[in-house]
Amino acid sequence: MKPRIQIVCIGLICSLLASCNILTKESNKTPEKSNSVGGAFENSEFTYYGIPKAISSVDTSPAWKLNGQRILLTGIVYQNDGKTPAPDVLLYYYHTNLDGKYVHNFNESRSMTPNELGQTHGCIRGWVKTDNKGKYYIYTVRPGTYPTNDEPSHVHITLKEPNDIKEYYIDDFVFDDDKLLTSAKRKKLEKRCG
Repeated sequence: MKPRIQIVCIGLICSLLASCNILTKESNKTPEKSNSVGGAFENSEFTYYGIPKAISSVDTSPAWKLNGQRILLTGIVYQNDGKTPAPDVLLYYYHTNLDGKYVHNFNESRSMTPNELGQTHGCIRGWVKTDNKGKYYIYTVRPGTYPTNDEPSHVHITLKEPNDIKEYYIDDFVFDDDKLLTSAKRKKLEKRCG
């Protein structure tokens, strides 16, 4: 018997998007114009590894064919005003397999070969671009928890706006019913939109 699709609605009420500012003790200073959001972003180039030429608002991850809990991640990305949908925003996602590992699979065209340090986003990864209503749809399975069992299951998300602002990550998509998503873990979320 196949598992039912669980629909997880995640609205990126991340008012487009560059408005997500990280506050510092010096926040009373006038911010300088920058084409980056949120500070340092290690391995941001992974966002573009194997990126297809044509990207739609709907993607089915390689994990969809696994024997896991199928989910649909969907939402709306808004512009700065928090009301106007933001079209053509690139969302890159990746997550672990059912065992909580980022595994490279030579048979998957979108799988990421590990770099010289052994770092990879694995084969469960993909891209969507918001439609004219700011919507996106990702069909995948619920990721496994890291083998260390110290972090809630999550899906990593990187955004690239259709302008000169560099790509940036936002809060991971997490699952409200995850026992590892404790009150303490919730308080530690970076609140980077999402």
